[in-house]
Amino acid sequence: MAEYKTTVALEIGSQSVTMGVFTPAGRGFALSRYARRDILLDPVEEGMRMDYVGNAIAEMVQELKVRGSDVRNIVSGQQVFMRFIKLPAIDLDDLAEQVGYEAQQHIPFPLEDIIYSYQELADRGEGEREVLLVAIKKDVLDNLNTQVEASSLRTRSVDCAITSLYNAFRANYDEDEPVMLLDIGAKTTDIIFAEEDRFFTRSVTAAGAFITNSIAREFNLSFRDAEQRKIEDGVVSLGNGYTDAMSEEDAALATVIRTAMSRLSSEVQRTINHYRAQYKGNAPTKAYICGGGARLPFALEFLQSALNIPVEYLNPVDVLSVGPKVDEAELEQDAICLGSLVGAAITGSGEGEFNIDLVPTSVGKDRAEKKLLPKVAIAGALALAGAGFFAYAANQAATSSAAVLAQAKVADDRVGALNSQIENVYGKYESEMKKIQQFAELYKMRGAYAEVLQQLSAKAASIKFWFNEFAPLINYDVDAKEFGEKGELSATRLLDMRGGRAKMDSSARNSAPDEVDTRKVSKAPMVTAIYVSGFAVKPTKADGLDQHQMMQDLVYNNFDERSADSLFSFTESKLKETQKHYMQFVSPKDDKGLPDYVERFFMILPLKSPIAIPELNAGKK
Repeated sequence: MAEYKTTVALEIGSQSVTMGVFTPAGRGFALSRYARRDILLDPVEEGMRMDYVGNAIAEMVQELKVRGSDVRNIVSGQQVFMRFIKLPAIDLDDLAEQVGYEAQQHIPFPLEDIIYSYQELADRGEGEREVLLVAIKKDVLDNLNTQVEASSLRTRSVDCAITSLYNAFRANYDEDEPVMLLDIGAKTTDIIFAEEDRFFTRSVTAAGAFITNSIAREFNLSFRDAEQRKIEDGVVSLGNGYTDAMSEEDAALATVIRTAMSRLSSEVQRTINHYRAQYKGNAPTKAYICGGGARLPFALEFLQSALNIPVEYLNPVDVLSVGPKVDEAELEQDAICLGSLVGAAITGSGEGEFNIDLVPTSVGKDRAEKKLLPKVAIAGALALAGAGFFAYAANQAATSSAAVLAQAKVADDRVGALNSQIENVYGKYESEMKKIQQFAELYKMRGAYAEVLQQLSAKAASIKFWFNEFAPLINYDVDAKEFGEKGELSATRLLDMRGGRAKMDSSARNSAPDEVDTRKVSKAPMVTAIYVSGFAVKPTKADGLDQHQMMQDLVYNNFDERSADSLFSFTESKLKETQKHYMQFVSPKDDKGLPDYVERFFMILPLKSPIAIPELNAGKK
């Protein structure tokens, strides 16, 4: 049953902080008041983000007069890890324990370094239980919570922007057909599919900052100046002579934005294909757009043309009434950015389909202490009752001591028997859990390479280049040194597409073949990186394109480890600093037999989660 109470919601995004106050109104909520602050930082100022966030929260607390309130926080999708986990078809009652085990396997950080929450998804009759797992690094969450508490607020819950937005959508729209939500934020665009009993989401890096970076490169501007230019003069060119009436500079700006938006539409189309192929979903018949990036003039029209489906602006406040202190004209402009705030109020009322709660360390301690208070009171009462009992027993000791001792012995014998049974059952339980863990490892390994190949195929599809070799690398450390002349890595390949299984031993790690010593095996072999090679078409002089830069940008933007679904482990800055460790090109002059219009390239892509090699591990103790 819905419980409509006054709710203060706070969303901490990548380039903005928004706070809203929702009060009960009839059988729902009213948006009583809200405030928003933009936080525009150059990438070099990233270390100052928390200071800016803290100042913005403090200003809004004073403006909205909510000092001392409980607050429902929302963190951006870019800050969390989201995984769809299929649990083994085993009837175990403790779902939390199963999810905890799976979290260790799917999140690329130690379990003690993360905070996670989960929700079981609707049963689609496929014989497996599916869970949405949402995790965030503990230090990130605690730092955000510190800024909240420093402004005299108390964290009541922490939700994820993606699930909160989904709750707001479901509260406002009754869609029978499959639809798609595009939340175009600063650093990521969250793509959400809503279809009957199906839910799926994926985040891509083609978003507001990607457009700003494109403008900065084209016009040689700082990030801050490029963002200002985008806000003041930016529009999405619709092609077909649309820019003819513009000044030369404005036309160039509109064209750059259109090119960047084309990247977004391509990522959306890839995600639709992935959703249909892997999750057996249906193609969306309509899309709703929201977020700061949706404010770009003609973004809606461009996406409608590119995706070839109807596109509308999401209005998450349609289900709410509006308080007298809210400027309705201003709200009309800001509504597409308030979806997650509305979702937090819906979640708090118990009406949301998702109830994700990421608990900061200090909040978790407070909850544990409050939960313990009733037990302490009961223990005190039992102690008093016990004291009274023993006083009575002392008075009756002369006549009843023998009977009491006999009863105590019977009870002690029963407890001993129960303890033996418990130890027996627990031993069997531990044995079965070990078997489950082995099966789960095998199950995970079964699809590991397929998932890597699928991501490469989906994110690196191009007519300008193609792969001809894919090789898992054993215990390869990408920071150790640049890979050898012309990409020779035979000593560390698990598989060689040109000759089957590579001849090597399990101790190989960045060593040339003549350096491998089969007597020195210091650790179990794991596949830690993927080696791919292929050919790229060299552009003609008329094209004026930098093929190397184009491929480098593709790797930067698609495989950066900060992307929620990336399987690889590197950041754009690290890759730029040590580029030759990750990517090399070979001139046709140095590669005999190749025509001069193509060139060969090699790439090393380190994995976030190493893949075990059962065959080589067999027999190890």
